[in-house]
Amino acid sequence: MMPDWTGEIDMGREKTGNVDKPAGNNADKPSGIKKRRAGRSLRLSEYVKSQLPEGAVVDFIFFEDFDGDGEKEAVIGVTRFAPFPPDSAVMIVRSDRDRGIGHEWFVLREPPHGYEQAGVIDNAAAADTDGDGRKEVVISRTFGHSHDIDITVIDWNGTVPYQAWHSGRTFFHGSIEVGDTEGDGTAEIVVEYGTQDGHEVISSEEACYHVRESSVYKWDGSCYSARARNVDMPYASYNTAVGFLKAIWLRDYEKAYSMVMIPPFSGLVGLDDPSLPAFKDYIGKNVMPALSRNIGKGKLVPAEPYDTCCHFSGPEDDFTVELSKTGSGVKISGLLISKRRV
Repeated sequence: MMPDWTGEIDMGREKTGNVDKPAGNNADKPSGIKKRRAGRSLRLSEYVKSQLPEGAVVDFIFFEDFDGDGEKEAVIGVTRFAPFPPDSAVMIVRSDRDRGIGHEWFVLREPPHGYEQAGVIDNAAAADTDGDGRKEVVISRTFGHSHDIDITVIDWNGTVPYQAWHSGRTFFHGSIEVGDTEGDGTAEIVVEYGTQDGHEVISSEEACYHVRESSVYKWDGSCYSARARNVDMPYASYNTAVGFLKAIWLRDYEKAYSMVMIPPFSGLVGLDDPSLPAFKDYIGKNVMPALSRNIGKGKLVPAEPYDTCCHFSGPEDDFTVELSKTGSGVKISGLLISKRRV
């Protein structure tokens, strides 16, 4: 159970379709808000500092008119480290001459199933993701050592913040970007995340580099719906390199053959015979023996990927996959194998 945040707001949510909205008839009257009027006027920064829990750190600050009332709100992501374990919440601060400065805590939902500890803020963005002309706050939290993230969208009903959407899942080694990728004036939520693909040849346990997938979450008028998206460089190259080594190891020569450029992959001999049987013979003589003696003793450990090359270290040999971007996607242009330096 997460510890309470002082002054946190009771959201009183009721479910309507895909969106959680505040219950009752006071949607434009924020409840539980703490205000300060007495004494000299405080600067907004001084007020925020005075209300932060001891030992807390600020993760992000947005200063926008999120609720459409003509006044800007400070929306501040906060992570506290005491009491243990750490957790995060969002501080929403309002200020005007008549009512002074006040704040409320928006507490993010309980950890997903399988996680005992609360998540902490990983990334955040302010953007109009539903096309209503006002910005929402998109937040990712991270859980555990594998950097699993979930995603929350905070919107406002009147002046009351509420959870408009939650991803409903976590993303392994995930990351988010928020922006108008389609040029239609509405921002999308782009998430990239790791998979266990290629575990037959790649040591995913020891490495922080994983085959990645990507999805775009787009508001369709009633919910944020997902569609697949191609990953960005250098992971487009990394995915191809791992897929190629996996195809060779599994003896899926047709798939591996479809991923290469011949020539230059097989060198000058590719000028004479660029056929699948010639490719299979080349792999059998020049690649499979090295791959077998390394995977027989332990899987390959990837290094940081680049657009044009991906390096993998085995117990005995180093493998460098060379890649080129073509009109039909990323292709393998070469594979260098060398004895590993001790």
